[in-house]
Parts: sequence; C-alpha cells; structure tokens
Amino acid sequence: MSTAPTQSHDENVLLTITLSPTSALHANPDGLAVHPLIKRLGRIGELQDVQVLSVPRQSWPRVEGEVVDALNALPGVLRVHVQERPKLRAKRGADEL
Repeated sequence: MSTAPTQSHDENVLLTITLSPTSALHANPDGLAVHPLIKRLGRIGELQDVQVLSVPRQSWPRVEGEVVDALNALPGVLRVHVQERPKLRAKRGADEL
C-alpha cells in the first residue's frame, strides 16, 4: 500500500507506529490491525519503518488504552504515537513580512 493516506483528523484519530528494522511486521504490516476498529492507512512516504493507522474518533475515548497497549505489546513495535489534530495558523498581514 504505497498510496498517500487520506488523513481526516475530524473523523479519525491517527497513530504512527515505528517498527524496529528487524520486525516481522515489515513483511506483514496488516498484522498491526490488532483491534477491529484499527484501519491501516500505509507508510509515511518512503519510510519503511513507520506505518499510519486510524481509529474512528467517536470510539477513541472508549478504546484508547486497549489499542495503545495492544500495539505496544507487539514484537518489533518501537513506538506508538497518537497524532494531534493539526492547528490552524494565522496568516500574516502584508505589513508583518
């Protein structure tokens, strides 16, 4: 799955999973779907060791601990990071440039 994932932060909580270089999950990244609500979106660009997963935002408060614990327990997972919603940036006025 090499296409760029659609990242809807309004509807989903996105997680990035960093894998060890020797992890068996490189060959079978679908193995990261350790919970029925997890959807694997793919890699981050050409990074072989970072995968993006999503969980529906409405279910996240109920399953957060269970999902994060299950992912951290997988052999070869180095890091589970829950992405924050992007913040809107204020546009500078012409006089500030």
